[in-house]
Amino acid sequence: MKILLIDDEIVALNALKKRVDWVCYGFTEIFTAQDIVSAKEILKKENIDMMLCDIEMQGENGLSLVEYARENYPEICSIMVTCHADFNYIKKAMRYGVKDYVLKPIDYEELEGLLLQFKEEKAQEQEKQKFGRLVEKTMEVTGKDTKGRDLEHLADRNKVIKEYIDSHIQEKISVKDLADLVHVNEQHLMRVFKKENGQSILEYINERRIIIASNLLKDTDYTINFIADCIGCENYSYFTKIFKKYTGFTPREYRMQFKKR
Repeated sequence: MKILLIDDEIVALNALKKRVDWVCYGFTEIFTAQDIVSAKEILKKENIDMMLCDIEMQGENGLSLVEYARENYPEICSIMVTCHADFNYIKKAMRYGVKDYVLKPIDYEELEGLLLQFKEEKAQEQEKQKFGRLVEKTMEVTGKDTKGRDLEHLADRNKVIKEYIDSHIQEKISVKDLADLVHVNEQHLMRVFKKENGQSILEYINERRIIIASNLLKDTDYTINFIADCIGCENYSYFTKIFKKYTGFTPREYRMQFKKR
């Protein structure tokens, strides 16, 4: 990963660069800038993951850089360094897209805690991307198309609904979303879907999620909580309940069945 450090005081900038073991937190490239113009040039040229910016600088205020980054590079995580402990000032910075802040003089233990948190979030993000590819592969194996198709080429409303569910299985899916998709009211959609499929929309969604979860429990070492979260079941108890309803086992019991083989 890449990090950009911005401070108009060269001594403070060098101290910040040297005091932290950046590689330990996943940063292999460290860029520095002493003014907003130089920082913007680096942002244009490099794929920066995190920006650590001093807010009180001569000339253009550091908040303007944070706002610029939010508008042009929203994926960047911005942390501000400030002398202000004033809540209203910090609140203003948060509106500009700042994720967190550290006060001067810098408490390096606190800063490293934020860096560790960011590293873990990035790792989880990468796992979810990997999970997404596994979901697509699972859907292909079970005969479902996860890529979706142009609605103009789908004559059957039921098919549209199912393909939407399959391609958004990691998200929270509401009946309203589905009703809006096919331009009918919710009650009508629920009635027609159950008549055509012999199960409610919620039952279908749960069934699809359990198919994915069961395959991942067999084929990966992902934690059960992680699998539940990725298929849209943030509540672990609810996930366990519906999993047992469809398989006869809790997720843990199901995984153990295959480890014994």
